[in-house]
Amino acid sequence: MKKELRINIIVTLISTLLILVTAEIVMRFAWEMKGWVKRPIYQRSFNPYIRYELVPNVKYGKISINSYGFRGPEYPLEKPANTFRIVMLGDSETFSILLPYQDTLSAQLENILNKNSKSLHYEVLNFGLEGYNTFQELEQLKTKGLKYNPDLIIVNYCLNDPEPGEYYFDKSFLTRHSALWRYINVRIKKILIKRERKKLGIKTEMDHYNYYYQPKYFNRLQKAVLEMADISQKRGSKLVLVIFPTSSLSVKDFHENYPYWRMHKLLKGIPADNIVCIDLIDEFNRLAVTPQDVSISYNDNESHKNGFANGISADYIYRILTSNKLINTPNNNY
Repeated sequence: MKKELRINIIVTLISTLLILVTAEIVMRFAWEMKGWVKRPIYQRSFNPYIRYELVPNVKYGKISINSYGFRGPEYPLEKPANTFRIVMLGDSETFSILLPYQDTLSAQLENILNKNSKSLHYEVLNFGLEGYNTFQELEQLKTKGLKYNPDLIIVNYCLNDPEPGEYYFDKSFLTRHSALWRYINVRIKKILIKRERKKLGIKTEMDHYNYYYQPKYFNRLQKAVLEMADISQKRGSKLVLVIFPTSSLSVKDFHENYPYWRMHKLLKGIPADNIVCIDLIDEFNRLAVTPQDVSISYNDNESHKNGFANGISADYIYRILTSNKLINTPNNNY
């Protein structure tokens, strides 16, 4: 009897193992994590924390992706002599799919830096991807951006970046190496998030943002930002956090009626001495520009910033970098 029991246990264990291995193989090749933009320029990433990435050497309308897989001209992996290199992380505001490359924030900042430099050559690498959140940007920085040996890291932050989507994973061995484990996590999180949002009655844009900035989600985002700041500090610099104000139809102005001041205050309150926070709403208000002025198509609720807004932002970022001695200018030699 005991022998039969042992045999049954062994058979059961082997059968279970075979089922799990088969399921893992199926998930790896048949299941594609959703939650990413479907365009010819994107492909699935086998890094579960990034999920999707750009296809190297592809063109799509006015968009050109270089051989390393980010928007913009070719930059050698090894940084040339007398070059100050900036890695700029972000989402669709940084990528700017509706704008020619010369109108993007990264290109305009690079142009201003080089116009005002007498000795160094500046490069601003655009690592923005549509739909990326801060957690994906952190992983992209660690796996791709740091290979370019940047002298400065800029993170362009949009207010929907803390979204707790079901495709966010805590980092563990199983998460990184098992598609089956990730699939189970996604299915559970989908159910829980859908139930939570229904219970809270989330309908408006303001509802969505308030949901994102619950402590349980914002604290996780803050941890990611602090990790980027720690990476910058170890490289002998500060992290630059640029806050993009929302300019959707729900935003009538950038003054007292702006509905998202609380979120800006939370971001500027992240406790780290080596973070330089640049809030673009301050410059927009100083210049008396409106949400209608800075949006690509405000009336169509297309709140992504236009080339004019990116030019204002690039100039403001340049001035803040200079005043904080984060770049090598004629007045800041180091």
